[in-house]
Amino acid sequence: MVTVPVFPGYRTRLIDLLDPHSGGAALAEAIAASLYSRLAEREKAEIPPASTLFADPSLQDCILPAESALYTQDVMADAFSAYRKHLDLCDLDPKTKARYWEVVNSYHKWLGKRRPDATTAQEFLAYLRSKGYRPRSVLLYYHALRLFLGFRGIQFKVKLRKPRELPPYHSQAEIEALIAQADIGLYHQKPWHKERNKALILTFCYTGIRKQELLNLRVANINFERRLLFVKQGKGRKDRMIPLAERIMAPLQSQCAGKTASELVYAGLNARSAYRIVTKLAKACGLEGIHPHTLRHYFATQLVERGVNIRVIQELLGHADLSTTAIYLDVSPQHLKSAIDALDKDSTS
Repeated sequence: MVTVPVFPGYRTRLIDLLDPHSGGAALAEAIAASLYSRLAEREKAEIPPASTLFADPSLQDCILPAESALYTQDVMADAFSAYRKHLDLCDLDPKTKARYWEVVNSYHKWLGKRRPDATTAQEFLAYLRSKGYRPRSVLLYYHALRLFLGFRGIQFKVKLRKPRELPPYHSQAEIEALIAQADIGLYHQKPWHKERNKALILTFCYTGIRKQELLNLRVANINFERRLLFVKQGKGRKDRMIPLAERIMAPLQSQCAGKTASELVYAGLNARSAYRIVTKLAKACGLEGIHPHTLRHYFATQLVERGVNIRVIQELLGHADLSTTAIYLDVSPQHLKSAIDALDKDSTS
C-alpha cells in the first residue's frame, strides 16, 4: 500500500494509480514519488525521505486531504496576502475594510506558527477577552475573522452576546451651554471660526447626522426653499432626507454663502479636526464625554422625549435595524414613566 503524506489545499483521491502486477513495484514507487515531489514544491513544503512515502509497496489508494500539519510560514503569508487583495475588491466602506484588515493582521501576528482555522480564531477571541477587550470590540473582531475564514472556505460561527450599552444622556441645558460656548469661542479664535463652529454644533444637534456624513455634505445637498438636507450615500451607502429646523437655517446659509453647488459646506475640516472642535468647546464649558456622536445621541433622545414615533426616528437617523433605534427608549424612558404615572392616578382615584 502507498501512503502519500497529506497536503493542505488538496482533496485528490488517486484510485488504481498503477497495477503492481503489470508494471512492477519499482515503477509504481517512482511515479508516486514524482507526484509527491511536485505537490510538495507547489506547497513549498519540505519533502521527507523517499522511504517514508510508502507504508506498503502494494500501491493502495492514495488520499491527499485538505487539512495538513505541513503548513509553512510562506504558505500562511500567501494566504493572508491573497485575502488582502480580496478585501480590497469587496464592496465595503473603505474604513470598514481598513479596520477588518487590522483585525486579520493582528490575528496573523498572534498565530505564530499555528494555522488559521476556526479553533485558533476562537482561541484568539478568548485571548482578547482575557486582555480586557470590551464585548463590542470582541464582536468586531469576530465579524472580521468570520469574513476572513469564509474566504478560506472555513465555517466560523460563535455565539457571542451582543453588548447592549446605553448611549450617554445629556440634558438640553448642557447642550445649550455648548452652543453658547461656540458663540464665545476659544482663545485666539477669529469671528469666522466661531461662526463655523456654532453652525457645526447646531448641524449635529438638529439633524442627527454622522460625522463623516457631515464632512461629505455639499452645498447642492441642501435645499433651503424646501428646508431639506439630503444625506447622499451615508452609512451602508444609503440616501436619506432630513427636514431642517428653523434654528439651523441661517447658520447653514452662512456656511454655504459664496460657494458653488459642488463645494463642501464644511470645507477644510476632516474627521480629527471636527472631533477636536466639539471636544474642546465641551471642555471649555465644563462638560465631559461630549463628541460629535454624542450630539447624534442627543438629537435622538430629544425626539423620543417629545413623543416622536420610533420608526420616524429610525428613518431620520438612517438606522437599518429598528432595534438600534429602540435603545433610545431606555435612555429617555418616558413610556415607562407614563405607565407608573397611570398607577399613581389609579391609587388616588
